[in-house]
Amino acid sequence: MWGETLPALPKGPLLLTGMTPEQLSPDYWINRLPNPDQAIKTPEELELFNREIDAMVAERVDLFALERERGGRSVRDQLRLEFDTVRGRILFDVEGKRIRQDLFSGEIGPNMGFDLVSARIRLKWGVATQATSIRALPTQVKMLEEVGDIEFDQLQFSLIKLWTPVAILHESRDGAWFYVQAPYVRGWVRAKDIALFSSRDELKQWASSKKILVVTGESIAIYLDAALTDSSLRASMGTTLPLIAQSESAYEIRIPTRKADGSVLIGPAYVDLKSDVSIGYPAFTQRNVIRQAFKLLGARYGWGGMYDGRDCSGFTHDVYLSLGVQIPRDSKQQGLVGTQLGHFEPGEYEREKINALRTGMPGNTLLRMPLHMMLYLGEIDGRFFVVHSTWAERVSMTSDEKNRINQVVVSDLSLNGKSYLGSLFDRIVSINELN
Repeated sequence: MWGETLPALPKGPLLLTGMTPEQLSPDYWINRLPNPDQAIKTPEELELFNREIDAMVAERVDLFALERERGGRSVRDQLRLEFDTVRGRILFDVEGKRIRQDLFSGEIGPNMGFDLVSARIRLKWGVATQATSIRALPTQVKMLEEVGDIEFDQLQFSLIKLWTPVAILHESRDGAWFYVQAPYVRGWVRAKDIALFSSRDELKQWASSKKILVVTGESIAIYLDAALTDSSLRASMGTTLPLIAQSESAYEIRIPTRKADGSVLIGPAYVDLKSDVSIGYPAFTQRNVIRQAFKLLGARYGWGGMYDGRDCSGFTHDVYLSLGVQIPRDSKQQGLVGTQLGHFEPGEYEREKINALRTGMPGNTLLRMPLHMMLYLGEIDGRFFVVHSTWAERVSMTSDEKNRINQVVVSDLSLNGKSYLGSLFDRIVSINELN
């Protein structure tokens, strides 16, 4: 994606210290549950729960409730704030050189087109034609907080999926970027990855398709021909696809493509019947949450979805999204959803944390640390286990030495306990159950 040479990925799934091979199986954890197939929420209850999430979490936005027009000043002020915030930071490029101020003043700033924001903005409506990055600024230049930290681009907000609807608020001067509001993130996206609808109502009709195919595997191939030979497009876990028909060999779906003038063309595509998909969402149960999580075991860590991976909150987001639970994308916001079982200071409240963990529902409880999110699996002999997407384990009390993990793993909460930062357990700041 970026052209730089990355360290080799550790071969997964990893069996971390203190783990047994059996614990890498979802059935190990499911079989410990008294009633794993009981619905956590019925479809009707889940619909209400999703509306509650939208109302409570500012990060979640109902695009189809937005006004069709808005004042340009608020958009221009937001663009300026985001630009000034990044420009004011000390950041480095992939060669270890400090990002030059003239990159901001001479290239990025002028291309953002602050002067092109009109007094009244009439929103445009589009959809992602493939998985694509949402970025803080309209540039693919990588900006790092620390020299050599090449996998953590500070401009990378998130990755939106194929068929994600967006409201378009602004366009860069060169026309190569759109500034958009997606359902759970706002930022800059490459215009070539967005196809425009003639109206919001037309977009809503497709975005609200009643018959859908849900991607329940890590990712699936989408074929552009009925013979299933051209698989140039993929869709990741949680993607929903309008389902049209089913033959003996394939599901027929619809996908959006971008025509030369930028408008959308909805056309047929096909998914192999053997693909890991579901007609409609699977039931929201402990069994299904755990099964979905373990389908990603060993999957690559990717900050903000980079390298087609998932960071900690991207992992939990995709797991729940594949069951129709529309939790926020950001870990801090995910920690606000559902029933709060406890809030803590890092390194304190050991007994309260243990009590909260023993109260939480295995397979449906989120544990949040500063900048990290984990899914709780259960307790065995006084040890508390989680599945999470993590980049590294720190192993020193005196330095930042670490072992690179870079994937979704199962671990207990003692991980990192030999470092100066403290264990995962020590650093938990909140526990919440999604019920």
